[in-house]
Amino acid sequence: GGIFDNYFEIEIDREKLYLSKDILIDDHLFDKAIEVCEDLAEQTRDDTPITENNFANNLAKRTNNSPNADTVRDFHTIYLAMKKVKEANRNSIWKFVLQNSYKPYFLRGRFDYVVGNPPWFTYSSIKNIEYQKKLDRLAQKYDVQPDRKANYPHLEIAAIFLSHCSDFFLKEKGQIAFVVPRSFFSGDQHDNTRRGRSKGFRLTQIWDLMDVSPLFRVPSAVLFGEKKILGEALPKNGLAGISFAGALPQHNCKLAVAHHKLTETNETWHFVQQGKASAFSTQKRTTQNKDNPYRELFRQGATIVPRAFYFVEIMGEFPDDWDRRTLSIKTSSALGKDAKAPWKGLVIQGQIESQFIFRTALAKSILPFALHKPDLIVLPITIETKDGSKEIKLHSAKDLRNLGYSLASKWFNKAEEMWEKNRTEKNREFSVENYLNWQNKLTDQNLNAPFLVLYNSSAKDANATIVNRSDLDLEFFAESICYFLDVFDLREAYYLSAILNSTTPNSLMKDFQSKGLFGARHVHKKILDIYFPKFDSTNVLHIQLAELSKTAHEKVSAYLAGLPEETVIEGHVLGKTRLYIKDELLQKEMAAIDTVVRKILR
Repeated sequence: GGIFDNYFEIEIDREKLYLSKDILIDDHLFDKAIEVCEDLAEQTRDDTPITENNFANNLAKRTNNSPNADTVRDFHTIYLAMKKVKEANRNSIWKFVLQNSYKPYFLRGRFDYVVGNPPWFTYSSIKNIEYQKKLDRLAQKYDVQPDRKANYPHLEIAAIFLSHCSDFFLKEKGQIAFVVPRSFFSGDQHDNTRRGRSKGFRLTQIWDLMDVSPLFRVPSAVLFGEKKILGEALPKNGLAGISFAGALPQHNCKLAVAHHKLTETNETWHFVQQGKASAFSTQKRTTQNKDNPYRELFRQGATIVPRAFYFVEIMGEFPDDWDRRTLSIKTSSALGKDAKAPWKGLVIQGQIESQFIFRTALAKSILPFALHKPDLIVLPITIETKDGSKEIKLHSAKDLRNLGYSLASKWFNKAEEMWEKNRTEKNREFSVENYLNWQNKLTDQNLNAPFLVLYNSSAKDANATIVNRSDLDLEFFAESICYFLDVFDLREAYYLSAILNSTTPNSLMKDFQSKGLFGARHVHKKILDIYFPKFDSTNVLHIQLAELSKTAHEKVSAYLAGLPEETVIEGHVLGKTRLYIKDELLQKEMAAIDTVVRKILR
């Protein structure tokens, strides 16, 4: 019910009752009155309802109290609703719900301390519309909603609980301590909490539990606060806190055991900003508000899923060229271990016209300064050249059949049938080809740009490389595991890949990255919140960096060409290979690149 609004709303079996808050003044009276409602509803089941006056008599006798007329009327309304659900054989929980769901009202402003572990789920996971609306009202009331609507679905409900529980339950100067996901440290959705903009409390201390295991399934922390009507930014000299570390013998072990296994490090936490991002950091740094000129230019690639429909391997001998051939293909066997339900195990096999085969890069293909063995994909598109410019056209299986591509039509028709059978409820409105081209991320790619700069969306560090379209045997499309930029000047591409691979920006973004149990795990546009200038062909440092990057690309290319053909770079080998390239193979070049980048970033 809406006990946190200016009225008291009760819902009984989908019927909303709007009542006076007077019935919530006395918790003893409330409990007794609900028992009277339940008892009389049962006694008058399938009979004439008791009148309001007679209900008042029963209420007075059972409670030794003579409530006012408004209170009697409201409880009588509850009685009638309970009688109705009993007669519909839908009464089993309403007495319990009413006597327990509204208890918080009687506890308002009663506590010196509130300590807890609020729900760990995001706004997007709430499916009940009414509950969503209640959360919306509270998020707005406490100024918890993120400024960017795109971040709202990721907001932890704990952020709303933190503000509301402080404001509602605490006495003046009361204190709160909540265990929360560590996403509060850097997630864009929790910027208001970090800034002190959220109302109801001000932060007073922070505990970091990142390096304690086993604990929870995601990294965690504890936020301490004091009741405050308006929020309050962290002090300029930071906020005291502790970082805990240690390996516990088991989950939920006793304090006496855990105490000997943990180390505590006193910290000072600062609110830091880098471009559009903010974070809690133990490093005090100068705020960098300048926007990276490349931030809005880099785009995420197309979501080429379900992969079983599009990622393929050639059956039989690999062709010498791709010109107007008919090829036998099947779903790539390399997808097996990574496929997810309901697409796991699905395989398409058949023939296709060679003009529907293209290349893309998954994580395993993106190495520092190298694109390694990009994957083969099939896509339901044609590429038309108009006035010397290439345009991408998306098609359904039926479209392809009408255009005379019977083999491609047959392949993508199988994909459509599998899609219809296995797609989830939320994807009912999408055809398979429109799902592939969500937000036009496939058809908006520019095949006329001679170069792409790619970097991975997920990993501890950015790993960047250049795609030179003229070096590839097929047209290339960027997939959603990477961010890409169309570039027309190869020197600019070299310049960008050098900066993205270098130490300084990767180090500066660490506080702003989300963390998993094994550390930083997402790059996305965090690397582009670090400011660096637009490429300038007249700038000596920019040209020097481009030359160093060119050398690095050539050296890594030669190294990869010398590996045995059967070498598979993925999983742990992928991580080790990336480290080897930066730390050993390119030790000299990376040291020089880092020196120049530091000068450019000043």
